[in-house]
Amino acid sequence: MRQPLESTLVLCDLDALMLGPDGNLTQVLRDVLQLFTARGGRLTVFSQKTPKAVRTILGSVSLAAPTMLCGGTLVYSFAAGTGQAMSSFEMLGDAFLSQLPSVPGVGVALQMKDGVTRVCRMSHALERHLRREWTPYLLTTPGGVNSADVLRILLYQDAKVIPTLQAFEKAVEEAGVPVRQERLAIDCLALTPDAMSVGAAFSAVCASARLSPENITVLAGSGPMVDLMRLAGQSAAAFDAPAEVRLAAGQITYCRAAEGAAAEYLYQLVRSSEGQR
Repeated sequence: MRQPLESTLVLCDLDALMLGPDGNLTQVLRDVLQLFTARGGRLTVFSQKTPKAVRTILGSVSLAAPTMLCGGTLVYSFAAGTGQAMSSFEMLGDAFLSQLPSVPGVGVALQMKDGVTRVCRMSHALERHLRREWTPYLLTTPGGVNSADVLRILLYQDAKVIPTLQAFEKAVEEAGVPVRQERLAIDCLALTPDAMSVGAAFSAVCASARLSPENITVLAGSGPMVDLMRLAGQSAAAFDAPAEVRLAAGQITYCRAAEGAAAEYLYQLVRSSEGQR
């Protein structure tokens, strides 16, 4: 890293790189973050989670720029307490939510513009996900939701060995609706409007941080970060990140994600900046 810490922003993959087995920030990472920020380092995060869930996880950790939450469909500033929605299902109309196939064992959650999660149909897998990630939610019906307020639709199936989510994938494809499908896990499918642009979200973060893309470093551990890595000036990936992530990265850490890849990289930045003084 050639620039001083103050002139670079690290956009870190919160879900894949910063959390321990219990879903909290690891102590070693908290210690490195304290050192990193004390030396002038600037950090923000990318996450599939909502603002309330991310704030609970971060605790006292402060961020230097808006975050990219709900898979990048919401650029959210914790300092201001407000977010900028990067997409919505408004163009599909409110009827689209009611037309989602009803499949036993599949839960449907909506991530909203206001940061709230609304659950239309509950499943065991969805309930486990919400509890594990401390995500507060409200029960609702598709008819009680304005599609213009929906950022993303998450579908969780109970039985991992039964491909029930294929019913949704097939139905969306046959309907020809402009919706992007992304598998977040073996039991989770995310639907976002085709018009959603990761590049636009990335530009919004750059503008708020008053930095050019060349001064952004993306630290990744999961597939959704690949497009961001290509937009940023610098990028790094965990040693055990998916192959496509490692191929897109400018650097690979020595540590695996669970072994402290994020702490390793941030500490390396601190040491490099001290060597320039």
